[in-house]
Amino acid sequence: MNSPVEPANVPENAATTTTHRIGRVPGSKNSAMQDRAVRTREAIIAVAARHFDTDGYGHTSINTISATGKFAKGAMYYHFPSKEAIAEHLISDWNRTLAETIREALTSGSSSTAGEKLAAIFTSLARQIAEDTNVRAGMKLTLEPTIDNAAGFAHWVDAVNDIIGTAITDGELTDTPTTYRLAWNLCAGTIGAVNASAILHENVDLTTRIDDVLTIHLSATH
Repeated sequence: MNSPVEPANVPENAATTTTHRIGRVPGSKNSAMQDRAVRTREAIIAVAARHFDTDGYGHTSINTISATGKFAKGAMYYHFPSKEAIAEHLISDWNRTLAETIREALTSGSSSTAGEKLAAIFTSLARQIAEDTNVRAGMKLTLEPTIDNAAGFAHWVDAVNDIIGTAITDGELTDTPTTYRLAWNLCAGTIGAVNASAILHENVDLTTRIDDVLTIHLSATH
């Protein structure tokens, strides 16, 4: 008579024991793929921003961005369905930079004059515009006529106009049509200074040019 087969000695927790490959952290493959996707997305944005900044939005195509960055077309369209989608992302980044700059200036200079607050805002913006291609491209795109983003430039003007409106109410700035146009003139003047500086290559930095714009316009409001 055959002996019954003895059950194997199996640890009680064997059902819940998971074997991992040596040297691999659980989920590390997915994490690496996600990191690579983020890097690709940021690289696409950076390459597009350089072309938008130097060549203009109208002279930049998806093919141009793809060729410069050596991106596969599939990767391009995975992250952005169109050139306009990249531009909208850059404009959103600009709006965020603008909001943070204004908030910081108002928080740190709560007891300063309107002129000092505006100087802090536009000096900081000038530095960021000069140093960061993405920020500079985003700012320029707020006035790109082929993009459905008419609110981009208006958002900037409205944010600055709130400061000026408070100063008018407090009697710090004169209540005149010129003062009410100040926000628009400062924002438009900044974009004009950025574009002119890029073309003329003068030995005057952008911060100085924008400070001149601010000084001239503020002098007409007292």
